[in-house]
Amino acid sequence: MFRIRILSAWVIMTMLFSACADWVNVSPKDEIEADKLFKSENGFKVALIGVYSRMTLLDNYGKRLSYDYIERLAQRYDNYDISVAPSDKTRAEIYDYKNNANAKGDVNSVWVNQFGTIANLNNLLYRLEHEGKDVVLTDGYWNLMKGEALGLRAFHYFDLLRLYGPVYCEDPEMKCLPWRTEFNADQKSLESAGVIAQHILEDLTQAEELLKDDPLNYKNDLNNPFLGLRKHRMNKMAVKALMARVYLWIGDKENAALKAKEVIEQCGLELVISNIQDASLYDETIFCLGMDDMANKLKDDWKSINTYSNELYISYDNANTVFERTTIGLNDIRYRNSYGFIHGNNGLMCRKYLSKDKNYSEKIPLIRLSEMYYILAESVSLKESVTYINKVRNARGISRNNNIEANDSYDEAARKEALNKEYQKDFFAEGQYFYFLKRHNYKTFWRCPVEKMDYYVLPTPDDEIAYGNGK
Repeated sequence: MFRIRILSAWVIMTMLFSACADWVNVSPKDEIEADKLFKSENGFKVALIGVYSRMTLLDNYGKRLSYDYIERLAQRYDNYDISVAPSDKTRAEIYDYKNNANAKGDVNSVWVNQFGTIANLNNLLYRLEHEGKDVVLTDGYWNLMKGEALGLRAFHYFDLLRLYGPVYCEDPEMKCLPWRTEFNADQKSLESAGVIAQHILEDLTQAEELLKDDPLNYKNDLNNPFLGLRKHRMNKMAVKALMARVYLWIGDKENAALKAKEVIEQCGLELVISNIQDASLYDETIFCLGMDDMANKLKDDWKSINTYSNELYISYDNANTVFERTTIGLNDIRYRNSYGFIHGNNGLMCRKYLSKDKNYSEKIPLIRLSEMYYILAESVSLKESVTYINKVRNARGISRNNNIEANDSYDEAARKEALNKEYQKDFFAEGQYFYFLKRHNYKTFWRCPVEKMDYYVLPTPDDEIAYGNGK
């Protein structure tokens, strides 16, 4: 029988503040059957917060789906033997999904963990519908819980679509994912990317309505922690921002622009102009996760030292190209020493996961305001687009003297290249640049190790094909 661990009231409150993942490791003696857990409003809170806790695990957004695997797919790091430059063959092994054990393991792990979380969400949604209305009695809480759960299901499904689905503009009819809304192990056939995208948008439309009264309290609320720290939850602005992402992915630029503009105008946040304390750009973050004891959990990947070995560092040649150091990027806060990066003897290390300020540490950014400006820039006229790109560039320290101008040479290719550069800079170590490359079906990119990039689509795991009717 499905079981879930329950915690004391004190531990529950701690989780509400930090969204820590430690709850999954509570002693088995505290286990109770899920049937009992969902007999109280507090039990529903535990189940929902448990989903966020699960998302912070290293195999999920705590590492693999944020700064690690997705970034390595875009060849972002130089963490190889510093005495030997890696060959293109070595760096291309990550794309050998069928034969390379590590690559195959990544493909399988992402699928299993994403659908594992979706299963938990489906169980929670079922319980909310069939039992929650009788026990979730605090005004507005039922809507809040269901809205968050639907938004989270859409969030996980969209990342599955972006990884295992096709280059959407090339083949929206490709069958790629099963759509699961029930908590069971029933076999499901794969549905097309277009159908999956519509399911995702349906979930988000429901979530948007359910969360219309979201208080959007971004601060701690000592009197009511469940309504505080809304950045750490799938809040109503996060839902709108995710809708903007999805619409852009499927080529609906009109609706993408509409949702992005709503977020910019209604979220109450401003672009960060200094990251010396706010290393993860938390002040402009729309949706993030809080990882308890982050420094210890990520210590092997991010160490505040000057000489790097196995850490996820970037070479000076790599950084100078990405951040345009010799032309416009010298004062770019995304590059500067002790701002966006720590500059060491052998290379540079991103600071987004190294903040020492207690107000800004232990954050995993998942959606930030700058992305909404980029979505707008890609979705409106050429003349209007430069306004939004320059807005972010200026906030990051690039002089207005270097603003992009909508002149005769600024065409669609120039717009795409400008956004390509910005996605590389702004989302370093966040896992979003690979999706930009895939969405535009780039055949090559900076440091691409293969002659032609035909590896954007992750294959359906063998077990899904064998046992899940994945065909």
